[in-house]
Amino acid sequence: MKNSTPEERQAELQRAEENTKNWTRDRRVWDYAEMCKLYTNTALRLILLKDLRRKGFFIANAPQDTDTEVIDQSSTSTPIKQVLPPTSGSTEEAGEGAAETSDSGSSDKANPTWQKPTILRMKMKKMGLYAKFPPETALLAQFKDYLKNTLLVTKCQQEVDNVSRILRYIQPTGKEVHLDFLTKSKEAMTFIRELNSVKMSPSTIINYIKSMIRFIEHLKLDLKLAKKDQAFHNNCQKYIDILKTLRKPVLKSLCTDTVRKRYDWFIGDKQTLHDCQRVLRVTMKDMLGIYGKLLERKHVDKKQKTLFRYYCEGILILKHFQRPGAVQGMTTSEWFNKRLHHGRVCVGVREHKTATMQIATFALTKEEASFLDHYYLEIRSGYLKDGVDDRDKFFLSISGRPVSSATNDLRRLHEHYKLPNIRSQVVRRVAGTEANENFSEEQKSAVAHYMAHSTEVAKTHYRMRTMEGVVATANLFSCLERSTSDESGNEGTSHRRKRARETADEDVKDFSTFLECFPVGVTGQPPTKKQRTDAGFLPGRVFYDKWRVAQYNQRAEYLLSQYSRHPPTVHKVAKIIGKEGWKGNHPRPEDIVAKWKPAKRVQMESDAGIISSVTKQSWLGLAIKDFGGSKGQGVVSTKAFPKGSIICDYHGKVITAVEGMKLMESMKDEMGYLFFFKAGGRDLCIDAQTFPCECHPSVETMGRKINHSSKNWNLKPLHCLINFPEGARDVILFQAMKDISIRKELCFDYGVNRKSFRGGGLNLEWLDN
Repeated sequence: MKNSTPEERQAELQRAEENTKNWTRDRRVWDYAEMCKLYTNTALRLILLKDLRRKGFFIANAPQDTDTEVIDQSSTSTPIKQVLPPTSGSTEEAGEGAAETSDSGSSDKANPTWQKPTILRMKMKKMGLYAKFPPETALLAQFKDYLKNTLLVTKCQQEVDNVSRILRYIQPTGKEVHLDFLTKSKEAMTFIRELNSVKMSPSTIINYIKSMIRFIEHLKLDLKLAKKDQAFHNNCQKYIDILKTLRKPVLKSLCTDTVRKRYDWFIGDKQTLHDCQRVLRVTMKDMLGIYGKLLERKHVDKKQKTLFRYYCEGILILKHFQRPGAVQGMTTSEWFNKRLHHGRVCVGVREHKTATMQIATFALTKEEASFLDHYYLEIRSGYLKDGVDDRDKFFLSISGRPVSSATNDLRRLHEHYKLPNIRSQVVRRVAGTEANENFSEEQKSAVAHYMAHSTEVAKTHYRMRTMEGVVATANLFSCLERSTSDESGNEGTSHRRKRARETADEDVKDFSTFLECFPVGVTGQPPTKKQRTDAGFLPGRVFYDKWRVAQYNQRAEYLLSQYSRHPPTVHKVAKIIGKEGWKGNHPRPEDIVAKWKPAKRVQMESDAGIISSVTKQSWLGLAIKDFGGSKGQGVVSTKAFPKGSIICDYHGKVITAVEGMKLMESMKDEMGYLFFFKAGGRDLCIDAQTFPCECHPSVETMGRKINHSSKNWNLKPLHCLINFPEGARDVILFQAMKDISIRKELCFDYGVNRKSFRGGGLNLEWLDN
């Protein structure tokens, strides 16, 4: 009222004073009977009664129970935001306001445990589920100390808060937690039911139950409490059993929810790796501009610095499939310790949320490493502030504190460029799916090696991580990205639409049908556009690219199979590639050297697939054919086998060489099925003459039917000591020494004079292990 007259100001002052008197007279008096009508929840009503008394309100007809008295009268001196009592039509607002003030300062942002109100939290406050005991409560303080110092849970405040809310719901009043809550299982059931009614996710409800179970287990370990009451231990165990019973339907609901999400993903539109990494391509031009400014030490504004940081995080999440926890946990020390290996910059991260005994690893290209290095030198250094602990983290926010959510940063990057958000979980799932469709079993293990950080997965696929493996897998992903993004990066809208139509039409024919028409081989060439069209396929590159990826994988496996005992050199691998006449679509010699692993035969000896095939005699892709005449029966392929494949085994009873020679002498001119070999200084023989064998009385084993060829043999016998569940056993495996096409006869060199013996499998020239 700066421009008002003195009379107008005086009139406004009198009106304000009158309003203040009316509010004091009408609004500072509550009727407890009216409160009972408004709030049927006893716990919430008592909390509201306590807070109104603390703020100086008069409550008419209130009970004089000492439990409802104010806990700490000194708290009235603390300035707390006033909550207006409701009128008859504002029940919801009063409930929210009263619940908010009941949380012992939860609305104070200075409190480190303060959280921004959400719809879910407001519902919890309205129903009296969000109130907590004071942090200094003895049992809760002991529980927090137990989590930090005994269980080494550094971030345990959320777990303590979960327990505090459950206990406050069971015990609405009082300063300290009373142990009689162990006898109030009904209230605990009600709390869990109420959490479900506010639409809390099953996983969060399970966290509440898990926290409470851990709290009671902590109480069981307290010897002082156990000595006071002999039945205390039994009461704790009964309460834990009740909580576990309550957890079962929640777990079932969680499983249902998970299955629903997986079903939605299964029937939904599938994204490709190219789609997931779109934001990196769209932002590249802007990021190169910022990168140039950083190189020239020109001014870069705050917004551009933030976007550049988002982009660097996106490289690790979208391009190298790292979890957000690994990005947030990366430190400057780990960046200093990066290593250049075979053209890639290898980085390891020790601390991340999924870590137990494993590290997160990734291999950056030199360009990507340069982006991160300039972020560290030019941007991160400007974020550092005196008095703010950066905890040595690599990625910092503008405030100088470590980035708390790489997921949110990635979302903001997508929002800035108006693109659909892609989360870490999505891109990792897509990468795993495409790897599963295009990679071999060994390469799938390498993918799990690269993307998985948990100990459980690590035990399945690997033990220790090496830079060679990380670099090889990063190069493998680069190959997959090139194949999925070919002809899509610079093509126009009309071309993209045409390609999309071709993809949809081409999917009508399955890729397996394509492989039947054009088998993948180490020495083959990809089908031309005319060949694909003549076979009834559209000229699109979808199956063409998959074919090339499959051949690339087979060629990598073949090159590695040439060096089972000694590591290869770049020169030797290049010589084999030149000898095979491969002009393209093959691994670099450096990649094979980096990927090589010793003792490949040892891997065969423990391979679950080989063990199963030998045990069940279920070798796929083989059939017995009668060639007629003196040749008789033989084995032909019913599918294509790439070079280095294990075809089948020479199955029979393993006896000594002496016993085999006696058996051979008794056969005279009959057809013989004996295989002599040496293993570990032992002279042994496989007796396939006694047919059927004891272990497979109704199965015709394939190995004994393979014919001899001294010139055109395509198989080579390989001795292995297979680790069966019942113990190790000598086995002769047949390995393909060249690409074998469909309907091709399988042969190996018996190494015997055919004038004296007829039939398959007699090998008098010892196979020396």
